[in-house]
Amino acid sequence: MCVPNPTATAAAFDPEGSDYDYKTAIANKMGPDGTGENAGHWGSVAPASRRDKLKHKLPDESYMLLKGKSHETWDKAVEGERARGFEVKKYGNRYFSVPKQ
Repeated sequence: MCVPNPTATAAAFDPEGSDYDYKTAIANKMGPDGTGENAGHWGSVAPASRRDKLKHKLPDESYMLLKGKSHETWDKAVEGERARGFEVKKYGNRYFSVPKQ
């Protein structure tokens, strides 16, 4: 389970590491949700910013992964995105979820 560190800066978040990007999650008004075994879970993706969409030529419905690739539940996030018809790809130094082509 993610342990919040909302004071972490965007510069400190490593998309290849095991952390979670709380700063971006909080900026998107996200927080812990879920019930049962998922109680307190923070979402895996946030809507991609307009800037990122323009910079990387992403489709309108694109999302930024908030977990680093080494996060203990990275595979669950990727599988969840696949199940909803999206695929995870790296653009620049971040991972995004985009509709499957």
